[in-house]
Amino acid sequence: MTEELSPPAVFATLDDEYARDILVATKTDRLSAKELSEECDMSRPTVSRRVNTLVEQGLLEEYTHVDPAGRHYREYEARLERIEVLLQDEGFDIHIDVRPDPADRITSIFENMRGD
Repeated sequence: MTEELSPPAVFATLDDEYARDILVATKTDRLSAKELSEECDMSRPTVSRRVNTLVEQGLLEEYTHVDPAGRHYREYEARLERIEVLLQDEGFDIHIDVRPDPADRITSIFENMRGD
């Protein structure tokens, strides 16, 4: 994700208990909407709305999973690593750290190998 995250938008999202639960549940495992619904004890429409917001903000990564029978479904994994809020003389300094996009990580690895 190359664009800067909007701290007010991220804070508004994190103010939502369901969004926080989804981020925590997907911190270590990729989960489908059905699994999130069960894990977080929320309805599928609630999961869907929160997941869409989290993906749009770059806080959640979406993957397509193909099972052995050939069925496709989406899985989600948290990208949010840390939010740091520092009180400065002129206001707040806010840093939001997310894990890089997987494609960006691969590009970065190859660029480092080539010495770019």
